[in-house]
Amino acid sequence: MNLSPHIKTRPSAIKIWDFAVVTYLVIIRGVLRGFGIRGYIYEKMMMKKLSGFIEDLNLDEILVCVSGLENSVHEFIDELRNLALFAVINDVEVYEFEECLHNEEEGVSLIVKDFE
Repeated sequence: MNLSPHIKTRPSAIKIWDFAVVTYLVIIRGVLRGFGIRGYIYEKMMMKKLSGFIEDLNLDEILVCVSGLENSVHEFIDELRNLALFAVINDVEVYEFEECLHNEEEGVSLIVKDFE
């Protein structure tokens, strides 16, 4: 599989039968308010049967922790790079991570903070 050039490290994969499960932390920076990005990311994660969480770090940064089947996660990360249709994206960083269940739950959690 040809990995996106935006993947900075090789994932530590766990084999579940013949499917590798990987986990990444993704930091998205840019003008992100008022474009519905969090909802878009949430919907994409649910559609691809991924787990993890979406958290506001500050007004201009979102942290996404995503875990799931390797192909689905890599497709999802590539789609995040194309969020420019919805907002002004300055940077997307991707890091390998071990797990990202928020509050010991499976599925997708949306953590929104008020920075005003």
